[in-house]
Amino acid sequence: MAKVKIEKLPLAKKDKPGPSHKFGRMDVVLFIILLVFALLIIFPFYYLFIVSITPPDIYMNNPAVIWTPRVTFEAYKGVFEDRNIWNGFGITCILLFGGTAYQIFFTTITGYALSRSKWFGKNFVMNMILVTMFFGGGLIPYYILIKSLGMTNTIWVMIIPGAIDTFNMLLMRNYFASLPKELEESARIDGANDVQIFVKIFLPLSLPMLATVGLFFAVGNWNSWYNGMLFNSDYSIRTLQQVLQDIITEPSANIPILNPERVNEENFKTAAIFFTIIPMMMFYPFLQRYFVKGIVVGAIKG
Repeated sequence: MAKVKIEKLPLAKKDKPGPSHKFGRMDVVLFIILLVFALLIIFPFYYLFIVSITPPDIYMNNPAVIWTPRVTFEAYKGVFEDRNIWNGFGITCILLFGGTAYQIFFTTITGYALSRSKWFGKNFVMNMILVTMFFGGGLIPYYILIKSLGMTNTIWVMIIPGAIDTFNMLLMRNYFASLPKELEESARIDGANDVQIFVKIFLPLSLPMLATVGLFFAVGNWNSWYNGMLFNSDYSIRTLQQVLQDIITEPSANIPILNPERVNEENFKTAAIFFTIIPMMMFYPFLQRYFVKGIVVGAIKG
């Protein structure tokens, strides 16, 4: 018998990892551009803080100070002792928590209702809501409406009119519409009604979108001042932003009596500004991871 020669096949070599990515010229250029943008964003906050802790004698000699050899926190002491600021802070906290929860509730249920299958009048309601994004009745009719409802000089004027934001409602609607319809069908087979389906199935799945919309509402309520300026003349219900506006525009009438050798108007104004932005700066990082995800997912399906 003829002998069959069996050739040994070479063993397969293990795939070698590809060459690691090296920084090229374009990467360096992009890094420098992003670094410059980051510094431009950070510098205003840094300058506010430096001015707020710079003693008056140093600031008067160099208003463009970017570093101070001596530090004073007298301006922050004046801010913490100002009753108007704390009263405005309390009103703004009511808007931040109560107003945000109120707006999320109505925006969410409206978006969910408009994301469901066809029902009588759905297109008409949707078109009427969309019209409000492009047209409004004007400031005078709006003022007459608020006055006729008896909401002037009340905190409700800064909460009730903002129940639904059209843009945020559309984000919620698109998000609910992007979820599989099979979830609703299987829940109905198990005997769940509309409220149970919404609360137990769709709401837990919409946490990223709720966090995104809630962040929009929270920032808007924290910065709220326009409705208060138009409809409230009662100083006891001024928001923090209204108090800050008074401090900046009329410092002689709204800044408490301070020792000019230890703190001046610029110290106090910058300290008050820094005080109003710190809460949002601390609050944002906790929701930042949901922000981009919520925006992208909410814009998938129209």
